Amino acid sequence: MAQNIEIHTVIKETELEEKLYPMRKNWHLLKPYLDDKDVQAILNEAMIDFCEQHPQWDGKMWTPGDAPWEYTTRVHWVEAIDEKMENDQQYQKKSETLSNKLFYKMYGEDADAKDDGLWDDLYNSDEYHNHWNMLYSKYYKEHSPKKGTMEWYQLFAGCHWINQFTAALISKALNVEVDVMTSDKHSVAVFVKDDTIYHADILNEWDSLKELYDFMGEEIDFYSVFDEIE
Repeated sequence: MAQNIEIHTVIKETELEEKLYPMRKNWHLLKPYLDDKDVQAILNEAMIDFCEQHPQWDGKMWTPGDAPWEYTTRVHWVEAIDEKMENDQQYQKKSETLSNKLFYKMYGEDADAKDDGLWDDLYNSDEYHNHWNMLYSKYYKEHSPKKGTMEWYQLFAGCHWINQFTAALISKALNVEVDVMTSDKHSVAVFVKDDTIYHADILNEWDSLKELYDFMGEEIDFYSVFDEIE
């Protein structure tokens, strides 16, 4: 289809096919450039700006080397990790064993395990909280996104910032000019390669371009994260 595309402020009329760029499928091509100094510079700048505009509840500011996913300001990752823990039989078994052990330690071997009041008192005790927090933290970390994975960089509710990193990463990995296509609702990386316009989003796996465009709305703009490819 004929598209008006804007790459580094140059608008040209051209016949190009448009496609979604599958980030997960191509992660092996992008991963070697995660630590590129220019990519890291864009990530750090974007994350500092994000933290200034969306302060963390504990006042934490971005430090280079931090995990972007941990700065997500909505409950996506808490719910996703908790779901994994609920399906982790080892964690569930250890949690049950811990509860039973502390129950009989606190009330004695002859205590009535059917007494809900005793369990309520146990769950509200400092000893239970201390032991449970250690167990929970261990498995929460185990099921959290790992460094080097795409999930590590998924800053949900931060598309306007993290997809600057996406643009920088693709630019370096594929040696192409990449812009950020942005609207009030969403931002993605966009680039031309092999006579195809690609749209890349590290956060969402869209079913179609129409779904992406419908979500972004009509007021769309473009800007560059790099002035040129080195």
